[in-house]
Amino acid sequence: MDSSGRNNRSFARYILDFRKPIGLLLIGITLFMVYWAIHLPIATRFEDLFPANHPNTLLYRQFRRQYGGAQTLVLMIRVKNGDIFNLKTLQDIQDITGEVDKLYGVNHNEVFSLASYRLLYARALPGELVSTPFMYPKVPQNQAEIDDLKNNVHANREQLAAFVTPDDKGALIVASFNEEGLDYKTLFDGVQEIIRKHQDSNTEIYASGAVMFSAWGYHYLPRIQKIFILSVTLMLVILYLSLGHHGGWWAPMLTGTLSAIWGLGFVSLMGFNFDPIMLVIPFIMTARDWGHGIQWQGRYYDELQRTGDKIEACVATADSMIMPGILAIVANIAGVIFITVGNIPVLRQIGIGGAVWMGASVAMVFIFQPILISYLPRSEVREKSLIYRIRSSGLLTRVRGLVDGLAIATVSRGVARTALIGVGVLVLLIGVVAELHVPVGYQTAGTPIYRADAKINEDTAEISKFVPTNIGWIVLETPEFPSSQSGVGIDTLRMSDDLANYLMSRGDVVAVLGFSALATKPMNMLLHNGQPKYYALPDSNSLSASLWGFFFAASAPGEAESYFAIAQSMKNSCIRVMLPDHTYARLERLRADIDYFIKERVATDPALNQVKLRYIGGEAGLYLATDDVIGHLNVINLSLTLAAICIACALFFRSVVAGLLFGLSGIAANFVAFVYMDVHNIGLTVDTLPVISLGIGLGVDYGIYTVARIRDEVVSGLTLEQAIAKGLRSTGAWVFCTFAVMVGGILAWVFSPLLFHSEMSVLLVLLMTTNLIAGVLLLPALIAWRRPKFISGYERNEVAAHQAAS
Repeated sequence: MDSSGRNNRSFARYILDFRKPIGLLLIGITLFMVYWAIHLPIATRFEDLFPANHPNTLLYRQFRRQYGGAQTLVLMIRVKNGDIFNLKTLQDIQDITGEVDKLYGVNHNEVFSLASYRLLYARALPGELVSTPFMYPKVPQNQAEIDDLKNNVHANREQLAAFVTPDDKGALIVASFNEEGLDYKTLFDGVQEIIRKHQDSNTEIYASGAVMFSAWGYHYLPRIQKIFILSVTLMLVILYLSLGHHGGWWAPMLTGTLSAIWGLGFVSLMGFNFDPIMLVIPFIMTARDWGHGIQWQGRYYDELQRTGDKIEACVATADSMIMPGILAIVANIAGVIFITVGNIPVLRQIGIGGAVWMGASVAMVFIFQPILISYLPRSEVREKSLIYRIRSSGLLTRVRGLVDGLAIATVSRGVARTALIGVGVLVLLIGVVAELHVPVGYQTAGTPIYRADAKINEDTAEISKFVPTNIGWIVLETPEFPSSQSGVGIDTLRMSDDLANYLMSRGDVVAVLGFSALATKPMNMLLHNGQPKYYALPDSNSLSASLWGFFFAASAPGEAESYFAIAQSMKNSCIRVMLPDHTYARLERLRADIDYFIKERVATDPALNQVKLRYIGGEAGLYLATDDVIGHLNVINLSLTLAAICIACALFFRSVVAGLLFGLSGIAANFVAFVYMDVHNIGLTVDTLPVISLGIGLGVDYGIYTVARIRDEVVSGLTLEQAIAKGLRSTGAWVFCTFAVMVGGILAWVFSPLLFHSEMSVLLVLLMTTNLIAGVLLLPALIAWRRPKFISGYERNEVAAHQAAS
């Protein structure tokens, strides 16, 4: 070959001329990624679910060790007959407390129950106030001691509101866990062993808390793995039914899987975790990698039939598919990369990892697949195979012809085309309206990750009947004593009481626990011989400080720090707000109430001009932080994703009109997701947002492949109508094959024990279906109707003249 011929070699010629070194390089990179993929940590990091720089998250990070982490376990032991004040139940409470303290990852200073050394009540003795545990180190030994314990519990009911139910039939054990390296599977097994050991015909034990929400996901992991295997099996069967009459039908499965290995390896290299609860997301991305391979393989079979030569078919396919393929992958990446802008670590990991996961298809599908096919024997149609006979049967051929004819007629004929476009416009408008009304955050108590009848949600609902399980903090930053505005100053304590009363009156708060209610007032009453009228704030700042000193001296190790973050200091104290759930509406109202209280009560009081309230910390604050970000992130993500798709399509097709067409079809096809979410009351959360975003990026490439094929056929000399018909019969068929493979795999997730998987699989099937209609019917219909220049401009002069004359 002369130098001019070498300089004019196409992309595919270069790839195939150097196929051996390029292939070995790609295999080497894949083996490197395999090594890292094997070492990918499977773990859930709770803090990654929340925006890293949000004030609530920063507040939580600063004081979680003092005021309690959000990774909590709540066990409730409840008797059916009688009350908890009997030897057997009290012994169970003590034993369970000790067993919880032995669970892997527990924070030993954050285990609370009636039998904990951390729960104290004050007693007045001659010359001193003494704090004594309710039931530590041993349980009552006789009825008199039981009665004494019962009287103490009733006398300190407000202090024990979170640990003994109002009807005396239940008691709670609450523990916090260290978030670093928490083994949820081991934790789940340990909790279930405790329940099996102590539950009997008269005793029910319920388990809830943030750690159990994650731990149940690990319990379900074997079932999720079976569903994953079923999904892959269904995809393989559908792939074989679609391509099995040709040799090399398995190539898309191989190259798509290798792309996924690149993604897994990259995630491991970046130090990210693989959360099994979010398994449906990497599965979707892998299915999309398979889809690109199917598109390439289908076009290869078309070119092989046309040329009859394996290498020439590889060249023609690789050259014609590389640019639409890159455009489709750019759309896929756009559908996931912009969720990173919200600064939520788990979304950042999904966004960056997903971009590489799907971007790897450029190398593995559009470079490695041509190399692989070039080494395989020439693909022959296996006419003796069962698949070929089924596909060639008269009935199936007639059905396929009817479907093709119906699709072409719908796109080409005036009435059907007008109806299709009208429906598309209507769906677009409905979708936009639904997007404005889709709720943000969790909409029910418990977690929507699991079904309503799941054990974790039933246990959470049962516990919430008696004791609130969601906690938020309000942190008071004050001057040090002897300032009258210190954390134990009378004005500060009175303001805290006013805040508690106001929040309780608003109806969203179940209880407000501050130092004055739990320590100052009871100890002041004891100091005055137990007279009830002294259950009030002391008369002076000095007496309040003395009571604070008594509390510190008598409290268990670490106990005081749960109210005052800095030992022996009054500068930083905590008010705990107890909530029945963490729905966004409730959390928003709570914050608005605190805002109003500060504006009307604190900011207007000169005696509090050095007091600062920081809020909301704890678990409630973390969920509110995510809810604050997720609504805005959804708008930004949708805008950037659609803008990226519009710009990329406009550049590829060299037409602003093309970009607008793809953008509008994307809105019409994908905003149906918001209609589904609105109808089913599914909120925008850190779990659902990436699935919706993926649906936008994954679906639009149906239209990209179809429209690119139509343009190629016009360039080759066909009229626009002929090109549309051929494009629908060829690429349209392979698009449908891709759709069938993806939907077949996704449908298996409907049967997942996790409601999140089930709802998102239905949502994705809906998205894939609407994108199929938009890409294979709506876009070609718009092109046939308006004859845009980015396609019709390639018609030859005589064809254009004939069209104008007609």
